[in-house]
Amino acid sequence: MSTVADALPGPRPVPPPAISKLGVTITTMIAMISMIMSSTMVNVAIPDIMGAFGIGQDQAHWMATGFLSAMTVSMLLNAWLVGRFGPRASFLGAVAIFMIAGVIGQTAPTYGGLVLARVAQGVCAGIIQPLAMSTVFLAYPPEERGRAMGWFGMGIVLGPTIGPTLGGIIVDTVAWRWVFTAPVPIMAVSAALALVYLPGRDPSARRPGLNIVSFVLITLAIGLFLNGITEGQRNGWDAHRSFLMLFGSALCFACFLYRESSHPAPLIQLRLFSVWQYTASAIVAFVFGAGMFGTLFLIPVMVQTVQGFTATKAGLMLLPGGMVAMAVFPIAGRLSQAVAPIWPISIGLIVFALSCVWLRDAGIATGFWTLAFLVAFGRIGLGLVIPSLNLGAMSSVPRDLVPSAAGTLNFIRMTGAAIGVNALAIIIDGRIASHLQALSATQTPGNVPLSELLAMLSDRLARIGVPASDRHGAAMTYVGQLLDMKAHELAFHDGFAVLAAAFTVGLVTTVLLMRRRGGRP
Repeated sequence: MSTVADALPGPRPVPPPAISKLGVTITTMIAMISMIMSSTMVNVAIPDIMGAFGIGQDQAHWMATGFLSAMTVSMLLNAWLVGRFGPRASFLGAVAIFMIAGVIGQTAPTYGGLVLARVAQGVCAGIIQPLAMSTVFLAYPPEERGRAMGWFGMGIVLGPTIGPTLGGIIVDTVAWRWVFTAPVPIMAVSAALALVYLPGRDPSARRPGLNIVSFVLITLAIGLFLNGITEGQRNGWDAHRSFLMLFGSALCFACFLYRESSHPAPLIQLRLFSVWQYTASAIVAFVFGAGMFGTLFLIPVMVQTVQGFTATKAGLMLLPGGMVAMAVFPIAGRLSQAVAPIWPISIGLIVFALSCVWLRDAGIATGFWTLAFLVAFGRIGLGLVIPSLNLGAMSSVPRDLVPSAAGTLNFIRMTGAAIGVNALAIIIDGRIASHLQALSATQTPGNVPLSELLAMLSDRLARIGVPASDRHGAAMTYVGQLLDMKAHELAFHDGFAVLAAAFTVGLVTTVLLMRRRGGRP
């Protein structure tokens, strides 16, 4: 049925019908939650993958880092894809490739094949996330966008929260390979909904060109940086290979910025950063991304290697945090409309930093519910930060820059995530070796507690019939296992200390930068 508004020339500022808003929101959030869920579902399978392929943490972290880094750079394609093909076609293409990559990951015979499948899925997730954000944002009138960003933020957190739970159940009951294809049925549902609810390409919109040189430069910059810091940890920071990678990364990034400042079709609209509110939000988003995905990487691995939890138990431990985040997000979405962004962002960062400080004290004997409570407490901070951060950034830019603003903000946040996860894996790997060396140095013949422990172990071994010639060796093997477990525990403590420091930096940035313009978009 036509209306008076349909007869008016030019673009119409009226919002779409309620059913369209609901349809767009449900369609995009189903896909986004599934893809982000996939990013953490594999984390609980990392110990099994390490055993299956005989690799250490210095290589295993690429299951997470490869996905995150690919997702990061592909976010910059959002504005070009939407302008060239429209939201619906871009969405359907990304979903199809994601499903195919999942099947490849499940059947890949080598670890390299798994990483390539994860990279392909990361590319698709990077396309979907900003597309969903900008589509949902524009589907709602200005007075409802705070609530819409609250729902959107809930999807960002819900996916990585339920991912470890589902992944743990799959690993323990079926096989770890099935974590690659578990999201496929849900993606098929989202594709069917997209055919109905997502808009096609606007025929009056200009078809932007693809700045392929800039895309290659930023991809090389991120890839060389992540490999460079990994190489530095493994072979020494003075190694020529590490230096060349890091220097090449800096050179590529400098060339990227130069090209973006003069190219008629940039991947990143640098004029976005002339808006102070957007610049402040982008800096906080980088720190927040590193901390948020850093915890989602650290916690499942820690509780399986230190506490000895099963994959299912590790995933279930994160589930209460997801429920808390779901409860907080609708409230935080309304709060973001009522107060200046600086307040919920600052409070959220403080809460998240406190949870990391308390997790730093978690040890081998720390119970399931204590850990679950600390994780859930941190998710309160997560729920407070994301809606205000997104709304403050998106509302501060002109409407024609919204797709670019969404892609750039998510790019910056996920760049922080990729660098944060990679850096944490390197820190933990190095600190395990350092702590193990320090602990081993204290195990001397004059160490009274060690002598008492060896005597107790020898006595118990004698009671179960172990020959006298084998008792000392068996007791020392057990002591070595205890030292290794303690070294892992202390290394994870260092990781949480780094995260607490990162959130503190984010808090200082929020207070200093957002207060400069009164904190309101």
